[in-house]
Amino acid sequence: MRITRHAGSVRKLRRLIATGAATLALLGGGLAAGVQAQAADGGERFLPPKGADVVSAKKASPRIIGGTSTAFSSAPWMVQLLFEFDNDGYYYFTCGGTLVAPNKVMTAAHCVTDENGNALDMKGQGLVLAGTAKLAGGSNDEGTAVGITRSYFAGSYNADAIDNDIALLTLSKPLPYTPAQPASYGDNARYAPGTVATTYGWGMTGSDWDFSPLSDTLLRLEQPLRSDAECTENLDTAVSTPGAYKPGHMICAGVGGTGNDSTGKSTCPGDSGSPMFVSGRVIGLTSWGVASDQEACNMQGTYDVYTKVATYYRSIQPRIDDTSFSGDHRADLFARSTGATGYTFNSAGEALAARKTFAGSYSEYNLFVQTDLDRDGYEDLVARQASTGDVYWLHRSASSSTYAKTRMFSGWKTVRALVAPGDVNNDGKGDLLAVTSTGDLMVYPSYGNGKFNTAVKAATGYQVYNQVRGHGDFTYDGKNDLLLRRGGTNDLYLAKGTGKSTAPFEAPVLVRSNWSAYDLLVTPGDVNGDAKSDLVARTPAGALYLLKGTGVGTSEIFATQVKLGTGWNSYYTVG
Repeated sequence: MRITRHAGSVRKLRRLIATGAATLALLGGGLAAGVQAQAADGGERFLPPKGADVVSAKKASPRIIGGTSTAFSSAPWMVQLLFEFDNDGYYYFTCGGTLVAPNKVMTAAHCVTDENGNALDMKGQGLVLAGTAKLAGGSNDEGTAVGITRSYFAGSYNADAIDNDIALLTLSKPLPYTPAQPASYGDNARYAPGTVATTYGWGMTGSDWDFSPLSDTLLRLEQPLRSDAECTENLDTAVSTPGAYKPGHMICAGVGGTGNDSTGKSTCPGDSGSPMFVSGRVIGLTSWGVASDQEACNMQGTYDVYTKVATYYRSIQPRIDDTSFSGDHRADLFARSTGATGYTFNSAGEALAARKTFAGSYSEYNLFVQTDLDRDGYEDLVARQASTGDVYWLHRSASSSTYAKTRMFSGWKTVRALVAPGDVNNDGKGDLLAVTSTGDLMVYPSYGNGKFNTAVKAATGYQVYNQVRGHGDFTYDGKNDLLLRRGGTNDLYLAKGTGKSTAPFEAPVLVRSNWSAYDLLVTPGDVNGDAKSDLVARTPAGALYLLKGTGVGTSEIFATQVKLGTGWNSYYTVG
């Protein structure tokens, strides 16, 4: 594999919003192939247009524009997107991205689409380079390159308006570097005007389209956030297009371009998809800025524009917390037959594919819960041993197709329920819940490796519920919830998540009455792939139904049931 860097001088990459000199410029994404050459200093460079003078990288100002160099140890979640444009074995740097889970990278949608908004073949022609602050190409052979298996667009990306400019990439194997956590839905405090935010990137170090090279090393830039009113006035005026800036979907920042690279502070082409941080969370993704035929960025008086990450958190979170055995974006089912055999049933949206045998014997367990506890992209099982009550984490690695067995808890015979709802305390790691014999709801905050922090008592009185279930967000507010069925009446209750570590759930509220028609409720996650958690329910006669989540925390919480199959009473347990 040959990795070649791409200079921003090869092609002007911009979106024409209106006639006139000012345009809306994509800050990276789809940068075209350059002409490889050896510069006098021995490094790999690109030839400028014929007849022009070569600008040596030694003469370039080492900054985004106004930024400073940053070591990888300060930004271990930072990655580079590479793309093979001509199927010739050369990969070109296009954008930055953020590792948000061991096998997930968040970036801008325009980084993984063409100029018409059509998805690029990232699986066949894309790579992610992680583990280095140095730009790919030249003498740099640092870092870990990994393939991409799928791209997910959290919104309906509009290429003309550069709207809903966010995508999530799933990697072919997990990376060992520390992920970053996106800002949560409704997290308004981090977006307060005047807040100083930090942006990272390898983009152009000058505003000249033709002669400004990309940065050889990772740079960071601090900018103040602006109000939506300021952004609207500044940017709509600059591009002469009302509505170019879209509050809620976008944020903007900066002190205003200076038109002078020695005094300006601005992101530039090549910085696209890279993160903006406030208080340790990713609040934005570098998206676009104002440009002219001569200037690629840092235009006089203009601000830089970023995708507002918190707006899209509800959609990307289920994709970060995949519950899939098949490797797609839909949650699958696990079941153990009345014998010892385990099976997986892959979701086809509103149907289940034929069962597949799951390696191993499972006769020793009387309870299973599905989850990706370490968020490495390989579905795990939490299983309780019938004879001892010991609880095990059954998990596999990238190098093995078999499941390792790690004991997490001992003597849990009397525990009434185990639940793996996902991340309930908003720290980026999937947690575990247990209902004790006396009805206490205990939260075990996870370290993501089969070990847990000190348990927190979240509620009491849960002994009245004969089923406690949950995986993901049923109310579409970005927080993971619980479903509870009360004994005696069989009424269904919803305990909404709060995202707070001390009190992670609200008091349960009634959402459906008399659910005695079902003897088993299962919550595998987002079965139909619409970013809302679903419920799978079984009748005593063995009919299995999908109740699609609506995102509404009332009696309309589920759509009309869809039959998935019959004969499910032949399974001893369903995860």
